[in-house]
Amino acid sequence: MAKTKGTAKKAAKPTAARKTTKVAKVVPAPKPKLPAVAVKPKRPTPPSLPLPPPPPAPPPVRDELAAPRDIARLLRYGEQFGPHKIDVRMLPLQLPVSSGALAVVDPSAPKSWRVFDRPTGDGQFRVMLSVARTTDKTGTKERLAAVVIHVGRPPIARWTVAHYKGQKKPKSADQLPRVPVTSGSLVLVDAGTGTPGAIALTPPPGLAPAEVPLTDGRRALGFASGNGELAAYWGVDANDKPVCLVVDFDVFTQKDWKAKPT
Repeated sequence: MAKTKGTAKKAAKPTAARKTTKVAKVVPAPKPKLPAVAVKPKRPTPPSLPLPPPPPAPPPVRDELAAPRDIARLLRYGEQFGPHKIDVRMLPLQLPVSSGALAVVDPSAPKSWRVFDRPTGDGQFRVMLSVARTTDKTGTKERLAAVVIHVGRPPIARWTVAHYKGQKKPKSADQLPRVPVTSGSLVLVDAGTGTPGAIALTPPPGLAPAEVPLTDGRRALGFASGNGELAAYWGVDANDKPVCLVVDFDVFTQKDWKAKPT
């Protein structure tokens, strides 16, 4: 039996109905590649420590007048000042300081009390004598040229004029701060809480200093300085820390300071 056109169209419909939908294939994720060499797990690191605080700023350089003389010459063994030669002698005794400052005074004149304005720190400070020796036909004569209190460690970078508390900085070498001496002796002592008043000091025999215990526990050292108005100087290091204090007894003339060694 021959198929008509209508019959052909009807027969084609079931074929279209039999069409199936395509399902997308699920691709599995790639497996992670393992390293060729096994890696050990990292150990936990200890917590980091805080940074140390910055170092303190250096103290400002003190505004002191430069020494008008080469004070280091007073500390050199064999140094010559005209007919005089320097002999240096380290003493076995020490000067105790607990207040952080030194003072100087004429023992018979309490009003001459002066406190150095540069701090020294506390400690037992060594004492050295600078002795001027003169030899002539009558023999050898000795006289104290200066006393040195060692309060720090060398080397010395520069020399400055020692100023006193409560006084203005001098403008020139003609206005050096000085302590007047009329008893022939000079006392160095821990500044403590202030002046102890008059000090009963027996003039020391020869060049040896006299040790005087004070009623408040301080110990003073008296030296045969001679009379006059005496100046003092600081030797300081490169960091402006004091190395030593030198009290010049002014036994040399300007001619002696300028004289060339013979």
